[in-house]
Amino acid sequence: MKITTVFFSSFLLLAASLNGQKNDDLLKQAQDCANNGDYPCAIEATQKLIRKETDKHKIAIHYSNLGTFQRRVGKREDAMKSYDQAIKADPNMIMAFTNRATLNSQMGNSEAAFDDYESALKLDSLDETALINRASLYDKMDEYDLAANDLLKIIIADPKNYKARSNLALTKSHRGNLEEALNDFAQLIVDYPTEATLHNNKADILMKLNRFDEALQEANMAVFLDEKYVIGQVTKGEILMKLGKVEEAKNQLDLAVKLGYPQAEADKILINK
Repeated sequence: MKITTVFFSSFLLLAASLNGQKNDDLLKQAQDCANNGDYPCAIEATQKLIRKETDKHKIAIHYSNLGTFQRRVGKREDAMKSYDQAIKADPNMIMAFTNRATLNSQMGNSEAAFDDYESALKLDSLDETALINRASLYDKMDEYDLAANDLLKIIIADPKNYKARSNLALTKSHRGNLEEALNDFAQLIVDYPTEATLHNNKADILMKLNRFDEALQEANMAVFLDEKYVIGQVTKGEILMKLGKVEEAKNQLDLAVKLGYPQAEADKILINK
């Protein structure tokens, strides 16, 4: 009897191990497909993974990943259902709430997005993703004080937090506090000199302050650091237009269009000197 029991237990352990291995293979397949931009492949592998998984927390993770893959291919309704399933499987999963909030925001459901961020922050009042994304949503709604409050919560807890500091500088610039924002970006560049976005944002503020020569220097640095940085190419084109260098601006904007910037938007910059 003891021999039979031991054999039976070993078989169950072996079966579980093999099942786990297959799950790991499917997970790796999904990750590899996603990394290569093949989201239909990632969706198929993740759906298989969900059908095989028994652990509720892992099921929640897989559903959350599935929702993100579906969102990337424009299947928003399917993605919403997947995020709903993730939260149903694990109501304490912050990532599922923040992912669903992002989708709600993209679909124009701001109230639902705020509700999801609130749910995430009830689970962790300093969750970085929830605070930064909610701050971005506040910023888009011109609720600059609320945006700043969320970002300051992160900075107080982590004074060197790059995302919160750079987003706060952007919020200040959107509010019209250009000189203060300029100082913030200057300090950020001291701390992170190779971040192209910081040089671009500083260039944009200098342009708004009509300091075009300084702005061009920063824009040049942005595209030097990342020649495929589309917004950096556009900013440089705008500055060249302000300086009256129309042909150079056109060439710069042509580069941006080749990198994916809409031709119609480039034409607007060239028309509105």
